[in-house]
Amino acid sequence: MSRVVEIIPGLSDKQSLFVSEYLKNGGNATQAYIKAGYKAKNENTAGAAAARLLSNVKVSRAIEERQKERNNRLQLEEDFELKQAMKILQMCSEPTHVYVFDTPLKDSEGNYVMRFDARGANEALTTICKLRGKFVEKKQIDVTLADRSDWLAEALKDVNTEEDE
Repeated sequence: MSRVVEIIPGLSDKQSLFVSEYLKNGGNATQAYIKAGYKAKNENTAGAAAARLLSNVKVSRAIEERQKERNNRLQLEEDFELKQAMKILQMCSEPTHVYVFDTPLKDSEGNYVMRFDARGANEALTTICKLRGKFVEKKQIDVTLADRSDWLAEALKDVNTEEDE
């Protein structure tokens, strides 16, 4: 299966593919690195190499430019996602009547039974928190000193390979 990717001036073919994959998958640099065809021993080394690739000024500038182009094409403003998540949170939090055969249900005291979409409200609130940077993904990596030297050697080999391309 052949992929057609726009070659970005100043970037290699793999770097251009990395930019494309990064934007397609919503910003997962590790997966974009692997899908772009870069070789990595494991996901940790791919993540480290992808982080270095993201720190490349040309690559990060290309990502930023492509994101701006996409937003302009879709006529999205900077906080579009946040506004949509706020609307969804509000809609899911609105109580609605519970009906039984077209008749509003009442409890034993004669009060109308109301419900709201707790799952939808929770997901919208989680999205809002993520967009505002309230959640930080944490990973614990246990490495012995011997493992660290092997990992560093592998990471340096990946960097040398990347620079050769």
